Amino acid sequence: MKWETIAEFSFICGVLLAFIVGTMHSGNENSYNLLMVLGSIVGLINIFDTELGRFTNALVVIIISAIAFIVLGWVSSNPMLIFFKDLSMAIALFTAPVAFIGAIKEVYNIMIEYKNKKNKTRHSKKRVSRKKRR
Repeated sequence: MKWETIAEFSFICGVLLAFIVGTMHSGNENSYNLLMVLGSIVGLINIFDTELGRFTNALVVIIISAIAFIVLGWVSSNPMLIFFKDLSMAIALFTAPVAFIGAIKEVYNIMIEYKNKKNKTRHSKKRVSRKKRR
């Protein structure tokens, strides 16, 4: 089984588990802690994702929309919004560690690319100066 398949399967299972926790166990601190730990594990598995930037951007959108539902659930007495608040909180608690670890990896990739680009231009300048000497 490829790592990409394992990463996709683990993320989908985590979102389904967050959906179950959000609908069944609202307010249970242990289930929220479990979601954060599982989100960290899934984030570490998804480090090898080839499209990490797009994945992290999508997770940020999910987290922002979840925060909007959480705020609406707090300020409203509508039962539907309260349901979405609990569900969104569970999904945000699962996806936040995944997005954080993915963002750290993406920043690391950018730093490595910059360093390689800088070294490449430095080496090309040395080659040009050697050619001028001849």
